[in-house]
Amino acid sequence: MGKINKTPNFLAMSEQLLRDLQSDAEKEGMEFIHNNFHNKGFTDASFEAWLPKKTDDTFQLLIKSNHLFNSIDVISSTKDKIVFEASAPYSQIHNEGGVLNIPITQRSRKYFWKMFSVTGDQKWKAMALTKKERLTVRIPKRQFMGDSETFRRNWDEKVQEEIIKRFKQL
Repeated sequence: MGKINKTPNFLAMSEQLLRDLQSDAEKEGMEFIHNNFHNKGFTDASFEAWLPKKTDDTFQLLIKSNHLFNSIDVISSTKDKIVFEASAPYSQIHNEGGVLNIPITQRSRKYFWKMFSVTGDQKWKAMALTKKERLTVRIPKRQFMGDSETFRRNWDEKVQEEIIKRFKQL
C-alpha cells in the first residue's frame, strides 16, 4: 500500500506563525529598549550615545532607582502593531529632551537648604537664596525608545528565517 500525501494546513500554520511572531516581537522589543539603557544610547540607523552627565556620580544615568527602566511595558499588541510605553511621569522629557520651568516655592527653598546642610555644596545654597521665581532646567535628549531602522531590519531578517525554518520542517 502506498504512502498517502497529506497537504499541510497552511492557514493554521500561518495563524500559529503570526501568534508566535507577535509574542517574540514583544519580547525582542522590550529587550531592545532595555539594551538602550545598558548601552547608554539609542540605535536607529546608527548608534547615538547619550551626552555624559555633568557630574561624576557613581550610579548609572537614568537607572539609579530603575523606576523608569521598570515602567516600560507593552500597552497594545496586535498582529500588525505593538506599542510600548514608559509610564514614569518623566519618561517623555528624558526620551525627547526639553526645557522644564520649575517654580521655586518655600518648600523647595527648605529642600535646597537641607541639601546644602547635608552636602555642603554651594549650588544648593545659591538655589535657596536665588531671587528667581522659577528655575529653567534643560534636559538633554537621552532617547531609549522609539522607531528604529536597525530594529526593523533585524526583525525582518528574523521573520524570514522563522518562515524558512517552519517550511523546512514540513
